[in-house]
Amino acid sequence: MSMRNYSLNGLRMFEAAARHLSFTVAASELNVTQAAVSQQIRRLEEQLGVKLFLREKGGLSLSVSGLELAGSTGSALSTIRKSINRITNTDTEGALTISTLASFASRWLIPRLSGFQEKHPDIAIHVHTSGSKVDFSRDGIDAAIRFGTKEEPGLNAELIMKDSLCLVASAKIAKIIDDTHENLYLYPLIIDGSRLLDTNSIDITGLATKEAIELLKLDQMKLDLRIYDQSDSVVLAALAGQGVALTRLSLCVGELETGKLLPVCKFRLPLAFGHSLVCPQSRVNDPKLVAFKHWMLSEIDKHQHELSAR
Repeated sequence: MSMRNYSLNGLRMFEAAARHLSFTVAASELNVTQAAVSQQIRRLEEQLGVKLFLREKGGLSLSVSGLELAGSTGSALSTIRKSINRITNTDTEGALTISTLASFASRWLIPRLSGFQEKHPDIAIHVHTSGSKVDFSRDGIDAAIRFGTKEEPGLNAELIMKDSLCLVASAKIAKIIDDTHENLYLYPLIIDGSRLLDTNSIDITGLATKEAIELLKLDQMKLDLRIYDQSDSVVLAALAGQGVALTRLSLCVGELETGKLLPVCKFRLPLAFGHSLVCPQSRVNDPKLVAFKHWMLSEIDKHQHELSAR
């Protein structure tokens, strides 16, 4: 039987009754009579040809078929409610859930969030760390910051931050290297071994690292390579004085500004991809998201200006 032959109102009443295991409580929640709930569920059972509830002396319970249907209707209606709440919300108050890479969250976003909270105390930012593709309707994510993203149907992807590879080290090591490429062999070269894939499953990190070593004209056989599988660990290793880090500028910009790390050999390799703010097309004008985007852009402009002045 086609879905259009089933009563959506009946499914809604079934979901409420299954959740409460009570026709009376479901009727109260939906602001209808108990008789209306009972009638709709009886009609749904007749259409499906199965019993959804077991009516026993101890009360109401779900049949095996009812349990299966309750799981799917509960999930579907919850998704619909979340979508309706998001697309009809015009307030600048409430929570905003942002998904991003763990490395970008720890090295760039979270250290700066207090500035956003000062400007927008009524918006609570929840940071969700993941590199997986986001299902916005299912996962309850408002927007995602992703690297190497392209436009997809129904989604808006706006490039907000370009990035580049750079060489950085502690002040002591940077002074000894003194912008001489040959001196890079004196210390371990710390590189990012995590696989950051673009939309075509091409390893962005690996290709950029290979290109950087070629541009520096380094003999890889002579290098003492130290590979870390977490991007933020590359920066932490440089801070600990373990060698020279080949890392993304976005992950070490704070340490460069404070002087905890110094640039080495004046090396910069602009990357083909940058960080994009991705959200459903329906959320582009959400006031909370607009406020977050404007704050991010102001932070990016400020820090890029400070770095370019060095």
